[in-house]
Amino acid sequence: MRNTTHVRVLVPVAILKGQVIPDQMIRLLSSSTVVLLGYHEIPEQTAPEQAREQFETKAQAELADLVEAFETQGATVETRLVFTHDVDQTIERVATDANCDAVLLSNPAPAIDRIIVPIKEEINVETIAKVVAGVTRQHDADITLFHAVTDEADVADGEALLGRVSDELTVLGIRSDQLSRVVAVAQNPLQALVEAADTHDVVVMGEEEPTIRGRLFGETSERVAEQTVGPVLVVRHPLEPVDDDESGAL
Repeated sequence: MRNTTHVRVLVPVAILKGQVIPDQMIRLLSSSTVVLLGYHEIPEQTAPEQAREQFETKAQAELADLVEAFETQGATVETRLVFTHDVDQTIERVATDANCDAVLLSNPAPAIDRIIVPIKEEINVETIAKVVAGVTRQHDADITLFHAVTDEADVADGEALLGRVSDELTVLGIRSDQLSRVVAVAQNPLQALVEAADTHDVVVMGEEEPTIRGRLFGETSERVAEQTVGPVLVVRHPLEPVDDDESGAL
């Protein structure tokens, strides 16, 4: 068994908006390096420097409280504080600059006992397994590997794909009794995933390969986050750095 590679997770927080990261999610990420991105979206006509002068003291205080919550649970924490006109671009830039493996789309998380990991294809499977193993290595959670097909004839291929992911996770230290595999046959794979996610507490899924990258995340991960009640960890593809118009990433 080889050692699990350490995971870096970007946690964007709408600072000054009262956004709360659930305690259960903080505990789940306790063995990771957490990059806390406190961001405040500002109007186009407002200069980032002006917003920083007006709001920085309060924002830094809120960010410090979040750092303490994560560090109390044992996480290594890095911080960024940004005043921006474009939140999506900010998240993409910081995730890339900080070399993060995954980005948290935060939703309430009263408990984290069941994690679902949708696997669409072979792409990025190694990184998805790394993130799953990294965040669960100190947590006795049940992990469901999920794949949806539209034709019964594809079930065997789906089972083989999930078998390979299961093998990768056991190599990374996940016990076989934590793992289960589900191949669903459905005309609407996204809806099948949303329904399956309803009986789980957290979704860990890969970022889709984009065609036009106007936003950071593929449509599926955003829609899953919108339609489910739990947090979603989006495992990233490598991205090229982008320019941004913000003042000060601390």
